[in-house]
Amino acid sequence: MAYNPQVVDAKIVSHNSKNGLFEIVAQLKDRTVCRLIYEQDVSGGAKVTHINRLLKEPCPICRKDYLCNCMGRFKEDISSQALNLTGMP
Repeated sequence: MAYNPQVVDAKIVSHNSKNGLFEIVAQLKDRTVCRLIYEQDVSGGAKVTHINRLLKEPCPICRKDYLCNCMGRFKEDISSQALNLTGMP
């Protein structure tokens, strides 16, 4: 079965207007919580640089209860859904 992340809630938790960095915490439908770190590119858009799974639930992909890098494969999909919910800061 393929993993299909669905963002149900997202909010901007920090924003630095001087260098264009900001963070969004997104909650997925399967109760996974992720932190997305963005930077602004030269055209003024947002580019996701990192994604971290906050350790509240086991990983929905590998079921590990500790740090893994599984969410990195889905960061573009999760990022686009989170930006649709929050918008650019």
